[in-house]
Amino acid sequence: MAKEKEPEQIEMTPDEIRALDKRIADFVLTREDAVLLGKTFHGYLWFANKLAQITTTLHKLRKAFFGSKTEKSQWSRSKNKSDSASNDDLSAVAEDSKLANEANDANTPEAATPAEHSSASLQNERSIVNKGRVKGHGRLGADAYIPDETIRVNHTILKAGDPCPLLCGGKLYELKDDPGVVIRIKGQSCAHVLRYEFDKLRCALCLEVFTAEAPAGFPPEKYDPYFKANLVVQKYFMASPFYRQERHQKLLGLPLPDSTQWDLVESVADCAYPVLGVLEQIAANGTHIDHDDTTVRILDIIRTNKVEPNKKRKGMFTTCILTQSGDHKICLYYNGTQHGGENTARVLAKRDKDLPPIIRMCDALAANVPADLKTILCHCLVHGRRKFTDIEAFFPTECGYVIEQLANVYRYDAEAKEQRMTPEQRLLHHQTYSAPVMDALKAWMQAQFDERKVEPNSALGQSIRYMQKHWIELTRFLSVAGANLDNNNVERALKLAIRTRKSAMFYRSMHGAFVAGLLLSLIATCELAGKNPIHYLIALQDHRSLVFKSPDVWLPWNYESTLAAMEEKAA
Repeated sequence: MAKEKEPEQIEMTPDEIRALDKRIADFVLTREDAVLLGKTFHGYLWFANKLAQITTTLHKLRKAFFGSKTEKSQWSRSKNKSDSASNDDLSAVAEDSKLANEANDANTPEAATPAEHSSASLQNERSIVNKGRVKGHGRLGADAYIPDETIRVNHTILKAGDPCPLLCGGKLYELKDDPGVVIRIKGQSCAHVLRYEFDKLRCALCLEVFTAEAPAGFPPEKYDPYFKANLVVQKYFMASPFYRQERHQKLLGLPLPDSTQWDLVESVADCAYPVLGVLEQIAANGTHIDHDDTTVRILDIIRTNKVEPNKKRKGMFTTCILTQSGDHKICLYYNGTQHGGENTARVLAKRDKDLPPIIRMCDALAANVPADLKTILCHCLVHGRRKFTDIEAFFPTECGYVIEQLANVYRYDAEAKEQRMTPEQRLLHHQTYSAPVMDALKAWMQAQFDERKVEPNSALGQSIRYMQKHWIELTRFLSVAGANLDNNNVERALKLAIRTRKSAMFYRSMHGAFVAGLLLSLIATCELAGKNPIHYLIALQDHRSLVFKSPDVWLPWNYESTLAAMEEKAA
């Protein structure tokens, strides 16, 4: 049986809808109107049939009628659609631009030379053609790769200082600024297995067995630090569960049970946990702290909830805390029954009492705002914006206005980032340009209730009430230097924990959840510092005793200098 075709999506602006409604009332429909109404009628029949049979989900119905969910304004989409040229007309646009440049050049007081004119036209064409290319995509140069091994290839005949073979009379010298670098990438297994076969000799008379001595450089442990660090990254960054890694490794001739993998990962955590306390101390004394939660499943807690049905706290959460301390960013993860506000309060308990209140960003949930936590509280502007994007299909004009005004604020914030303004300069920039926008938006929201244009208990009214209730926290970027507009950075960081949850589904015990949070915190902080997490975890394993003595010099951004100092001292 052929699959039933979904209805075609119809996109219309509010003005187009009003115009069509007027033509229907006046009985002056065009041929295009008849086609449009036919599509609408078939869509209604499809929708009624689906509801009668209950053969689809609400998500699929929403996608069929309104397309994939996006937070971009529908009004903005229709505007961009009418203003932009199609890709098929790219060559025509380039040609029109060329003719326009020729006309402009002809009207200038000093006409450009043919060579200059040709170069300018070519540059304009290139800029138009390359406009659609995304920066950062394409092939990378050799300097972008960090080699595991460097092989020096010397010239077999010539060397620096030799006379030129072309007999021009000059001497050769080495091009240090432009070395001939070529990258070659070799594939390898997930592990390099070494098999040692020791000679064993037995005396024929006394039956004593003599075994060969281990060679120089014989590894003392079966699994080396590199392999264990790689297991950690595969599990907690790549979100590959132990059972999946077991099957993959077995295909490659490496039978490693998932229980053994856990033991190896746990041994890495045993070398690394002293660093967590130092990171928390630095995070507590920072200038910014952002946090958010997502759900998690821990079997130990689920069993306890079943044994104790009257237990008050049954939920399980993964909290992500992202902090800024000087030039360093720290990302911390906690798994358990505590909310983000409680985990943040525990971290901030280590803050120096002489420091001013820290700038804290979170959403407006009551669990995130404990009363005894003294901070400069900011709420996420995107959460407020999302209240309107979710109902834009039902209130296109009102929601479109709110979304576009907030888009102007983000445009001004992007200008501040592009110009690399200091926090004080950015604050002045927002006070100059964003403050009038937000003031007008606040007045417009209040007018919707005063003029009885919006029912307070409707979806639109509740969205406006949310913005009004948290207006001070949502607009903190207009009064505090360095305050962010939203909590997007933490929401992105939470995806590391979310994809692990989707792949592995649960943690067996609270100890396993703690190990996951610890190792994921180190990996994410390494990523923020631009450091290789595998190399970092190897260093922690190789110098375990020193890490326990002085964890403050074994942080992701300073461990390399510590290793260099140790090598210099040994030399």
